[in-house]
Amino acid sequence: MRHPLPLPFLLILACSLMVSRARSEERDWTSADGRKVKGEITSFEDDQVTLKTARGDFKFPLSKLSEADQTFAREWDAARMKKAAAGEDPKQPAGPRGGVLGDFSNLKLGVWPTSASAQMEEGSIKVVKEDKEAGEYIYHTPHFEFISPLRLSTSVVREFAGIFEATYEFMKIIPIGLDPKPSTNGFYQTKLFETKEAYYSDGGMPGSGGMHSSSWRGLEILSSLIRVPLENLGVEYTGVRYIVDHKKQSDTLTHEIAHQLTGRWLIVTPVWFKEGLAETVSSQKYDNGTFRLTRMEKGITDQLAKRNQSDREFSMVPLEKLMTMSSEEWAAALGGSGQMAGKNYQSANFLFYYFLKLEGAGDGARLVNYMKALSEGKAEPEASKEILLEGRSYEDLQTDVAQKWRNQIKLKFE
Repeated sequence: MRHPLPLPFLLILACSLMVSRARSEERDWTSADGRKVKGEITSFEDDQVTLKTARGDFKFPLSKLSEADQTFAREWDAARMKKAAAGEDPKQPAGPRGGVLGDFSNLKLGVWPTSASAQMEEGSIKVVKEDKEAGEYIYHTPHFEFISPLRLSTSVVREFAGIFEATYEFMKIIPIGLDPKPSTNGFYQTKLFETKEAYYSDGGMPGSGGMHSSSWRGLEILSSLIRVPLENLGVEYTGVRYIVDHKKQSDTLTHEIAHQLTGRWLIVTPVWFKEGLAETVSSQKYDNGTFRLTRMEKGITDQLAKRNQSDREFSMVPLEKLMTMSSEEWAAALGGSGQMAGKNYQSANFLFYYFLKLEGAGDGARLVNYMKALSEGKAEPEASKEILLEGRSYEDLQTDVAQKWRNQIKLKFE
């Protein structure tokens, strides 16, 4: 459980978190203004450090730590990333990760349904806990657990949970072997907040529709949680009862749900893959519990038009930079201009979808082979070079990406 800290130490998360966790030792940490705390670093992502202390887990901006501690955190993260990429974590055996990462056994390459819908029958919402004194109410849908500060009717839960369950079904049918599985008590967890102020005080980013954070050790997911204000789910009080207005649901929430469902793939894949996957999912047309998947390219270009006011051309991040970009570099863009951050997300979307449905025979075979290599313990840089590039230069790949997207949009790289 997280505890409040003075604002100079409180992390206001700047983006969706995909936090990794590794073994380290307890040490003294010093803030930039001289305050000290004893703790063990457990994660470092998006220029944010998580420390395990006697009072609980706390998250800090890297910039709030002393220069020496910033250096320590970066070196710790570099060592962790090297081990994760090579499958060398001491708690995980080297070599194949079969059964842990993905399921390719019954994969039908390139076979797509026309839609993905939430599977919730009447009675599928379970009331697990109602504690008025503690202000905690817990509800289960088939795959998700919702922790609410308010008592809600099962019909309201069923209404807003549709976007979660539909995203689960969408991720499950993407024919690349993701194999989403909950890591906590058989359910994906979501914490709801009565107000946006309560959401912000718990680490939510101002202006965000929701936020996913997770931690892990080796390939074991230790926590995975979505935080979201109830109003961003369209839940509102009429003076008599709570209702759900689907038009008020945040269209960025699907991105965070997709991150949660990506699960262990977050640990071994590069930032363009996980952000591109989440963007591809969140750009598809969604309506009241159903994703329509018949015009997926248009969903991506429509999203671009919504953000950039143009769907005719787009200047992508050069692929060598995009495909080798670290999480720290990605986070630096988030902390800078919104234009650069948007360019990164949209570039990742175009690249991921290219490998998913446009490259080669259009069946995602190269992407699946890349994922299989990662699941077998191959380091990501080698898997990318040997499988995604396979003898091509980045310039060659850029030419093919632009050519395959040419009927939808003109892509440049700069």
